[in-house]
Amino acid sequence: MRLKHLICIFPVTLLFLVSFPMNSDASDSIKTAQQAQPELRLKYKIIPLSNQIYQILDYYETRGELGFLPQTKPYTKVVIVELLQKLSVNERLSVKEKKIVDRYMTDFSSDNNGVTVYKQASKSTFALAGFGAETSVRAGAGDDGTWSTSLIGEPFLSGDLGEHLTFHAGMGLAVERLAPDLFYQSYTRNGKVNFPNENIGYAYHPYQFNFETMWAHVLASAESGEGPPVKDELTAGMIYHTELNGSWFDGALQVSINNQRRAWGHDEHNLMLSSTARRFPGVEFKIQPASWIRYSNMTGSLFSYANQSSGYRKNIYGYDLGQVQKNFTLHMLEFMPAKWLQVTAAGGNIWSKRLEIAYLVPFVLPHFTQIDVGDHDNLSLYFDVATQIPQIGKTWFSFFVDEFSFTTSGALLKMPRNRYAWQLGWKTSLLSGIVPGTTSTLKYTRLTPFVYTHYPETDFNTFGSDRPLDMTYTHDEFNLGFYLPPNSGEINWKLVNIAVPDLILTLDNRLIMHGTNDLASTNVYQIFGDVYSHQRGTDVYEYPLLDFTKDGIYDWTIQSELKFDLKMRNAGILNYYRLVGSLGYSNTWWKSNASEVAAPAGKNLFTGSLGILVEM
Repeated sequence: MRLKHLICIFPVTLLFLVSFPMNSDASDSIKTAQQAQPELRLKYKIIPLSNQIYQILDYYETRGELGFLPQTKPYTKVVIVELLQKLSVNERLSVKEKKIVDRYMTDFSSDNNGVTVYKQASKSTFALAGFGAETSVRAGAGDDGTWSTSLIGEPFLSGDLGEHLTFHAGMGLAVERLAPDLFYQSYTRNGKVNFPNENIGYAYHPYQFNFETMWAHVLASAESGEGPPVKDELTAGMIYHTELNGSWFDGALQVSINNQRRAWGHDEHNLMLSSTARRFPGVEFKIQPASWIRYSNMTGSLFSYANQSSGYRKNIYGYDLGQVQKNFTLHMLEFMPAKWLQVTAAGGNIWSKRLEIAYLVPFVLPHFTQIDVGDHDNLSLYFDVATQIPQIGKTWFSFFVDEFSFTTSGALLKMPRNRYAWQLGWKTSLLSGIVPGTTSTLKYTRLTPFVYTHYPETDFNTFGSDRPLDMTYTHDEFNLGFYLPPNSGEINWKLVNIAVPDLILTLDNRLIMHGTNDLASTNVYQIFGDVYSHQRGTDVYEYPLLDFTKDGIYDWTIQSELKFDLKMRNAGILNYYRLVGSLGYSNTWWKSNASEVAAPAGKNLFTGSLGILVEM
């Protein structure tokens, strides 16, 4: 998207990702880790964001023991081993804490924690064949509550090619009944809020539904062709995880091709690229030429099976949403001028699948590229400032700019013409004085109307049809950035406890506010909170100023969920498996305000889940 007069703060088998050296001691520490453990295999394999280790590292970063960790997650095994080694010799850790660290060191020093079928090593190569699995059952009780289940089995092949390359390929099948949340694919039209999945029911709290398998599912009875993943029957789906990762110059240069979930920011639910985004194949490279600077670059392929039809949801929005054949390029530059201060500048670009080499040039934020190639794509800018103060914790302020104009005067931050999002967060270990091993995260996130949206683009279509291209900040029907729709706010308070060995306890509390208006209204100059509803008026300055929580029909949700993640060790042929579960409650209600949309009856939902995870 065009950024007028913007004041910038800072000018299917194998895939790959690797993280960076960490802070002022990172390069030396990675070198030490490799020298101290020459037997470490699969050292550049990605460790998924679902692994317990990220909560452990988060706690010690918050305490100030690790400096600023890289914002570009996930990390690789060798990077995590290096961090654990650094903690194991830290004199500020207690004997009990070091025992916990040593347990994780043992886990990551193993070749594999899943089922090993066969492995072989030579002087310069290593190969391992194994099997991973995940099974879970969820149930919702209350208004339209139902059950959901997923059983995934995934054989895999991993290996090392010399000192610099690691590969991994896992491909599997799943049997599932996916029951979504209240707002999955919901919309507001003809004076009412529509819930397309009400007949199926809900097993997730509002806005929390996600799934791991590929979108297209078939009935397990094989009585249908490929279709949507949410059905009122058991379905079969596919899944794959692949990566090819390389590291050179003692970790200062890392290159990767992979389709893992990613989180680029200070929190897994951030404004640029969140863990809630569906995984996509991407090429990444990261460099750290000095201890005080890190640069990351990624280009990925975005798509959506559902949008292959020109009539997809056309009856809802009144126009073709467009083909989802687009790429996503993201740059991030992290600068640490002092031990307690980090400044980050980043830029993203959603662009049609054409060979635009200008977008691949490192260190060039998309706004500068647009000046050269023209305004054909959906670009964004981002910056944040973070501090890390002993005894206080880590704070950050993030600002995401979709579009912004200074060509008129007035309350610029209240004009829908200016589309942006911001997040203010604070992580602290202060509560550890009361409950040892506790990280507390308090954050507020605000998305203004029309952020992440874009009109269907007609400038480029290289696929032999006259359909426009979907250029929204989405992939496979899920947001790439923050998980809520535009025109939303969230207060989130999360407590994570790691005090008991092998057990992670999480209490996640949210207050969510989201507003929109009737998509069928003839008045286009009103606030909409739907990522597929872009600004359609001929004069964007005709929109009224923002009046958050009052300029449309608003849904309000309070929810709280207690989760546990327990390692069960000495489990026969496994080093361990993980037992995971949750209990939660949510209450949702609506305020019509002056929207002329009928407020639905309030909804209450109790949920519980239980699952077993055998890691790859």
